[in-house]
Amino acid sequence: MVCQYTTDYQDRNNWMFCTFDPSLQVDIFYVYPTAYYNNPGEPAICPVTHSAMRQRARENVINKGSVFKTVGNYFVPYYRQMSLEYLVDQKKNNVRKFIAGPVTDVIQAFTYYMENFNSGRPFILAGHSQGSLLISILLATSFKQHSEYRQSMVAAYIIGYGITQQYLENNPHLRFARGETDYGVIISYNTEAPDITVENITVPRGSIAINPVSWKRDETVASSRLSLGSRIVIKNKTGQLIDVVDRPQYADARIDVNRGVIICSTANPEDFQIIGGEKYFPLGILHNGDYSLYYYDLRKNAQKRVCAFLASQSK
Repeated sequence: MVCQYTTDYQDRNNWMFCTFDPSLQVDIFYVYPTAYYNNPGEPAICPVTHSAMRQRARENVINKGSVFKTVGNYFVPYYRQMSLEYLVDQKKNNVRKFIAGPVTDVIQAFTYYMENFNSGRPFILAGHSQGSLLISILLATSFKQHSEYRQSMVAAYIIGYGITQQYLENNPHLRFARGETDYGVIISYNTEAPDITVENITVPRGSIAINPVSWKRDETVASSRLSLGSRIVIKNKTGQLIDVVDRPQYADARIDVNRGVIICSTANPEDFQIIGGEKYFPLGILHNGDYSLYYYDLRKNAQKRVCAFLASQSK
């Protein structure tokens, strides 16, 4: 059964964060990753009020999604989520549920944001995993219909879900980043340890990437000495949060063009295992570290892109 109701974004309870600081010149519209793990008897898609989903989502935004908190005002909608096992199993009925639930919610949340909160300010789109997949759909639909959205977009950080060359060809109104200061572009990558050969479910065939340390598209290694630092989330074996630790100059980065991913040779893969998600993210798939490993590099890059965008508007 496909759920027919929609989420009411006039209700502030359906926004995790809805902030405005006049000293910040841009907004961040952030879509969090999968935070719903259905128990036996629970549906494929959770209600927007699901308490465990909200708790995990908030933890993600505070510890990882907060990368842009010095850059702009945060607008983070709660949305109905599909659990990972159903998201991976793309049967027609699951696809219909995904469109009727998560896709509809994120499109409606962004529309509400633009009509009621944005007030003409530039914005950054950002997400991870399921959140990034949803942003890619938002860009391919709403942004195709609304050219004014594209004119205000500083960048879209689609981290943890691959953007393919075919996607870009199908959406000529979108561009992939080529350097560290271009704006109105997509920034995307997925992270792996060296010598991984297993399938990475977040990397569609033909995915491309940009190096989050050097901000180049070639395969040159960016040494960890060049990185501005990582923010590592430490959990115990049951998945409970223990600590969050900053590690300067921790992560190196190299693009593997054949796999369409970023290779990080300096991270300990065991530190980035997804507790309970090993079936989908085996050891060495550093999905859990996509934001953490390059946390301060992403922050500085967003600041640079914002500066370049604002400079172009003042000409």
